[in-house]
Amino acid sequence: MNLRPARMHDEVRSHAVGYWCAILLVVACSDDHINVVGGGGGGPLGGAGAGVVGGAGGGPSAGGPSAGGPAGGAGGSGASVVVPPTEEAPCQGMVYECGDLVDNDKDGLLDSVDPDCLGPCDNTEDSFFPDLPSNTNNSCKLDCYWDAGDGSGDDECYWSHECDTNNVDPNYYPTPWLGDNCAYVGEDVDINPPGQTCGELYATQSAQCLSFCGPLTPNGCDCFGCCELPANSGSFIFVGSVGADEDTVCSIADAGDPDKCHPCRPVAACLNDCDPCEVCVGHPEPEPGCGEGGGGGGGGGQCADGIQPCGLPDQAACPGGYSCITGCCIGVPE
Repeated sequence: MNLRPARMHDEVRSHAVGYWCAILLVVACSDDHINVVGGGGGGPLGGAGAGVVGGAGGGPSAGGPSAGGPAGGAGGSGASVVVPPTEEAPCQGMVYECGDLVDNDKDGLLDSVDPDCLGPCDNTEDSFFPDLPSNTNNSCKLDCYWDAGDGSGDDECYWSHECDTNNVDPNYYPTPWLGDNCAYVGEDVDINPPGQTCGELYATQSAQCLSFCGPLTPNGCDCFGCCELPANSGSFIFVGSVGADEDTVCSIADAGDPDKCHPCRPVAACLNDCDPCEVCVGHPEPEPGCGEGGGGGGGGGQCADGIQPCGLPDQAACPGGYSCITGCCIGVPE
């Protein structure tokens, strides 16, 4: 799937802090998550139109059941309810807590409906920390944060905590548990791999990185786990934060506590901004006046045209092979 380069801002917006929603957060997707294969209509809220477009691991194209995707429903009736996931959402062949159809933290919120679940490659429902077997959290180097890997591998996403301007004495955010090992080195120092400077990596990520990691990146976050919380505040936190003594992790309830959710520098080259009509981390529903359904075209809808919206009241659950990532059905990584 391809990100629209025009949507990748060169600098981070710093709006005044809006309201801080304490209501249900749903992990979702935006117009940045686009791989429009065909046309289609309104999706599950009405009409017989759009199916689901394949995500990072490929999948059915838009156009209803004949193309493999679910047809739009007839619309909700009666009381408005959020439909929980009905299919497991694996991550590169494994099923973790945020895709296993179990309410692991027993808060009544299942998998993608839980505000601490940011995608299928997340093995905790009670915090943002992914707790994956491959996530050692002891390296300065970062690749795509939203898959199961802990190394650049074939996603070709490259960043380093050494490029984070927050990583200075005395706090060394966002990695205080590593002390000065990942201290900021400046914009003109080569980071190996890939032999590019911090400034170059901040401004440009590879097409392969944007194609693989872009669709998996929640609205309001970059490819490397740096997310804007509160939404549209201009403040960013590293969702993989661990306390200086490695005795705390970051959760949505602690997003305003820098000792638990450490400040980070979002990478402009792959920052998936939160638009008003999208569902985002910390922005659980579109703002008033936004239209229903998946169509949006030029940035005005919950999802890009041809992608099934999910996670809001009366919207259908994603089919097998897809996960609801900030409001849109995205193909699970393979």
